[in-house]
Amino acid sequence: MNRRLFYTLIISLICYKASSQPFKYVSYYLQHQQVSQDAIDFYTGDLTVSEPDRAISIVDSLFTKNDDTRPFYILLTSRMLSQAKGDLRRQLNISCRHFAEQNPGALAQFLFTKHYMVLKSYRQQWAYRIAVDIRLICSGDIFDCFKASRNIAISNCEEDNKQKMEVLYNYIRKELNLFQ
Repeated sequence: MNRRLFYTLIISLICYKASSQPFKYVSYYLQHQQVSQDAIDFYTGDLTVSEPDRAISIVDSLFTKNDDTRPFYILLTSRMLSQAKGDLRRQLNISCRHFAEQNPGALAQFLFTKHYMVLKSYRQQWAYRIAVDIRLICSGDIFDCFKASRNIAISNCEEDNKQKMEVLYNYIRKELNLFQ
């Protein structure tokens, strides 16, 4: 019986670690065969946000099923947040909210990592983009729309990342002026 419990614990730990998405060295992503050329070009500066169609393809890659490459796409999207204009900015607003709601664990893990390439300002920039989209899609009380988005994100989040998402949603709440 103890042996079975031990193996179950080991398997659970391995599965947990396999599902986490730590940010690796950039050289890893630049050499990864499943990272798009647009992503590599944006990182190296050969692509800017002034080419919205190619930049949007990077943002769309946030929703990849590949857990291994997703942190790199979150990094690139985070770098776009302060630079984007026009259609790309609108797409970022929508994608940031959807990603926070659909994949909050990956976002929380990335935004709250201590990796030197992940700037603390990214938290505020994500919060701003999410708040803008909540404001744009809300047809009723803004606090109800905020709570709906927050509840979706928290319900889709693993237990160990819920507190981080609460912090992010407090930033969003501040952006929406809901602390009054």
